Amino acid sequence: MIKSQIALRYRPNLYQNSRSCISRVSMEKSRNSMLDWPLQAPSAALHCLADADFILALELGPADWWQTWQQQRLAELLKWTSLTGFSHLPVQRRDDYRTQFEAGAPGVPPSHGRLKAYQSSGSSGVPVTFWRSDLATRINVSHYWADHRRQGRDLRSSMAVITGTPGPHSGNHKQLPADPWLHPGQQMGRNAPQFTMREHALWVCKHAPKYLATTPATLSSILSIIDMESLEAPRISQVMTSSHFVESELRERTRRVLGASIRDRYSCEEIGPIAFQCPESDDFYHVAVANTLVEVVDIHGKPMPEGVPGSVLVTGLHQWASPTVRYDLGDIAAMHSHCPACGATVPALSQLLGRKYFLLNSPTDGLRHVRILAEHWLACADVREHRVVQTGAGAFRAELVLDHPMTEVERQALSDMLARLIGSEFTITLVQLDAIPWPPGAKRHEFVGWQP
Repeated sequence: MIKSQIALRYRPNLYQNSRSCISRVSMEKSRNSMLDWPLQAPSAALHCLADADFILALELGPADWWQTWQQQRLAELLKWTSLTGFSHLPVQRRDDYRTQFEAGAPGVPPSHGRLKAYQSSGSSGVPVTFWRSDLATRINVSHYWADHRRQGRDLRSSMAVITGTPGPHSGNHKQLPADPWLHPGQQMGRNAPQFTMREHALWVCKHAPKYLATTPATLSSILSIIDMESLEAPRISQVMTSSHFVESELRERTRRVLGASIRDRYSCEEIGPIAFQCPESDDFYHVAVANTLVEVVDIHGKPMPEGVPGSVLVTGLHQWASPTVRYDLGDIAAMHSHCPACGATVPALSQLLGRKYFLLNSPTDGLRHVRILAEHWLACADVREHRVVQTGAGAFRAELVLDHPMTEVERQALSDMLARLIGSEFTITLVQLDAIPWPPGAKRHEFVGWQP
């Protein structure tokens, strides 16, 4: 029943693409692997394929399918954590979550497998360490495989990844092993902090992958360098982004320069996938109901009306080792009962602004996103590094690294540019430094907001 529902309801061309990919995979397997099947097959790959079918069936089936399934998983989680009255539970803050690890390694049912300790990047300013089980990890991976199918990707094609995940490596990239069952195409992983943005741009132009996965900030810098240096831009099918807000201007630039659409993924390290961009819209994200329960609430923890932005709370349905129950991510979004773009019955998010900490906080306009591109800086001065920090309700500090003392002409040009993009009502102080004191870790946030 599950597979027939997907075939009937889930864009037949994409479903057929998935089936043809699997058929081709069987042909491309080594002779020994072909002889082993069906008596032997890799259990992890088969789990992933079965999980993906179930994830898509929940998303595309009647609403009572995923609602009944979620209610059962939530009841099991609350029983395990000895919590009752879900809607009346207090909001879980990041400091509360951090204390769980300090209590020592928790236990989980044997069916959840082994535990492993992980660390978040501390993007909210409060880094945490937490535990995750084999089961939770498996479900996370399966959601990304399901999104490949949701977005119609042909994974026999090449994929380039520019993030901090591959870790330091020798050479220009790390060749990631192909999986004939899941991802038979060429995969190249590149450690983002190891190279300059110009080196990333040249590398992408040289290899011209069909798919690119990176952060919006890295993508924006690559596009700027391709434009400024008139590089021969590759033709890319899709760019998969994560970690930060994707503004409409970046989507338009990506289509113009690379011919690619952006397909964003919304996640957090403590839980994993939270929502995936609708394949038929840039504005809506399907909640990953097979992994998390999402609420959008006001400052008192009460539900916001449909389509009205509020604070995002998440509950990880498989994260029993370090439970996240009504966990405040510090993000802003609006909730919809279903996806208005494609009709999927799962809840959808819109107006996904991302972390409040990285948004401009205006006394008159509230929170809004600010993007200052490389060309904006370079049109004013030969800026090597930059960071803009909101220090108060009406004040900003712009930290700049140049290879020479800033001239008055450059100072005026920078001040005018920042006033135009941030707002003339703010006081902006320019500070020239020998080096910007970036925090430890791979992420460098070039715009740091302020919260009262």
